[in-house]
Parts: sequence; C-alpha cells; structure tokens
Amino acid sequence: MRRKLPGRCGRLASAPVCLVFLLATPTFGWGGVGHRHITGGAINFLPLPLRGFFNAHGADVINEAGQEPPGAHYIDIDYYPEFLAGTFPRDVNVLVAKYGSSTVTAQGRGPWTYAGYVTSLTQGMAAAQTPADWEELIPIAAAAAHYIEDLHNPLHTTMNYDGDLSGNSGIHSRYESTMVSRNLSQLTFTPTQAEYLPSVIDFVFDGIEDRYHHVAEIMAADDAAPSSSSTAYYNSLWAQTGAFTKTLFQDAAEAVAASWYTAWVNAGSPRTFLESSADFEGDGDVDRFDLTAWKSAYGTTSVADANGDGRSDGHDLLAWQRQLGGAGAVGAITTAPEPSSMVIVATILGVAAIARRRSAGRR
Repeated sequence: MRRKLPGRCGRLASAPVCLVFLLATPTFGWGGVGHRHITGGAINFLPLPLRGFFNAHGADVINEAGQEPPGAHYIDIDYYPEFLAGTFPRDVNVLVAKYGSSTVTAQGRGPWTYAGYVTSLTQGMAAAQTPADWEELIPIAAAAAHYIEDLHNPLHTTMNYDGDLSGNSGIHSRYESTMVSRNLSQLTFTPTQAEYLPSVIDFVFDGIEDRYHHVAEIMAADDAAPSSSSTAYYNSLWAQTGAFTKTLFQDAAEAVAASWYTAWVNAGSPRTFLESSADFEGDGDVDRFDLTAWKSAYGTTSVADANGDGRSDGHDLLAWQRQLGGAGAVGAITTAPEPSSMVIVATILGVAAIARRRSAGRR
C-alpha cells in the first residue's frame, strides 16, 4: 500500500523529514499476510532440485517477502498517454528522455526495479560457490518476489491507487489488505510448473496491460458495496472482486516462481547450493526420496545428475547409494560397486527402462 503523507510531504516530496516518515511506516502491497501466502505458493511451482533449496529455506524466504524492500513498488502507468494509446515504451531510458528522471521516479519504477532484482539474483546464483553463498541470496529472491507480487495488484498500476480521483478514498487498504486477509483461505493455488521468461521486462508489462482493467472493476465494486466499515461491505466487495483476485494470486505465485527459475536458468542452472551431489531433491540430505527423484528423471531430464555429465543415469544412482544417509561431495564413481549394489542398480535400471518403453508406446 502507498500512503499519502500529511501536509507538504506528498508523493512527490523529497525532503529528508519526508523520507524518514516513509521509512518509518512500512506498507505492504497485498498486506504482509498476502505476500507471504503468494510466496509460499510459488515455491511449490519450482522444479527439482531448485525447489528443494527454497523449501529448505522456505520460512526465511516467505518471511522476507512479507517485508517491504526499498523503492517504489508501483508504476502509475496511466499517467503516460502512451499507455492508453498502446505505444508505451518499455525502455525506462526512453521515458526519462521524454519526461525527465524525477517525473519517472515519482510515477514509480516498479517494473524496472523488479527486473533489476532478477538480474541481481541471476548474477548471485552464477557466482555462488557454496550453500552459504546461496543463503546470502535469500533477501534478493524475496525482494524480487515482493515486487512482482505488488505489480499483480491493479491498484499498483494507477494514479487512482487509493480511489481519491473517483470518490473511493481508502479503497487501497480495504481491497488489498483487509478483504484479502478475511478471505485468505479461499485464495488457493492450482499446481503448475514454473516457466522460463525470455524477457523479464516484457513479461511484467504484458501482465500490467492484461490486469489494468481491474482498476475500474475494484472502484465499481466499492461503489456498489454498503458502508465500508461493515462486514456486509467486505462480503460484497469479495463477491464482486473475489473471482479475479483469485486469478491475480495464482498469476502472482506463478510469476514469482518464473522469476526465480529464470534467474537460475540464466545463471547456468548451478547446483552449488547442494551439500551432496546426490541430493536430487535439494533438501539438504540424501535419502529414499532422492531415489524417487532419480527414478522419475532417469533418461529424461538432468534433475538427478550427480556427476555433472548432463544426464540422469546409472552412474548417478551409484553416487546416490554411496552418499545415502550422509552429506558431502561424492568421490570418483569409477570404482566398481559391490555385487549387492550391482543387483540393485540392474533391477532399478530395468524397471526404469520398461517404464520408459511403456510411456513411449502410449504417445
């Protein structure tokens, strides 16, 4: 939520006293509860082994995503005539050249700040060499999540963000915080897989264009509802906006997962967050669940690639067997396995091969 400041400390103010006031009054785009809810949902959309890392550190990621990172988490995109004309330039430098840096900043640089966090996360993932290095990236991942979650709130894309221009003053908090908190149990997520974003900046602006029409719908719902201080008001507001709010939450969770996944892929899909190379789930240990992950990945994906050859195969199963129950890097895998291990490997490989042939026959 963006709060108006008293007196001369308006949205365009830059005096130190106004800055102090801003820093002292944290606000939340979906309320802290909503942000944490979306971020928690996003983790489940990630692929292995990346999902394992975010699950293992889920409490920290979710908590930090519920905090307010620096900067303006919005863009008053309808300030610009180009938006309504369908010619809005997505390059911030083009806007600055036409309107000036101070004006662009005042109207919000949310999309570009979000894209910057994704770039920083990519660079951090590429440079990380140890699990501890990855833990240092949690605030960046959480900030990227917070920003893209805010930009899925239609009221973060308009000059009329709090309804002052249409007689709906205070709608920002009523919609994004109070109404959401009252109906959080109905904001569930449909399972899906994180998608790679070819262009992060195009992704966020395409989404803003798709969601902007909800601004008018929120104001209309506020107009149609009874007294804003009553339970009946929030029941009415939810009845009129709940359906698309559910979609906004689902889309926001997918966007968070896509942001993290895209950063990881662009970084080269590193696995340096793993304590053990056979930790195929990425959850910090090597156990029977990693064997399940290996079975699913065998011959199809590189999820269970313990030896870094880009494949999930029998060599990786041997690495899993050696690391089972412990942590630490696997040694050379060229040593001949014990006879019992050979039997296990042969049996599992045979089952996996049969399953693959059956799957291929059904295509």
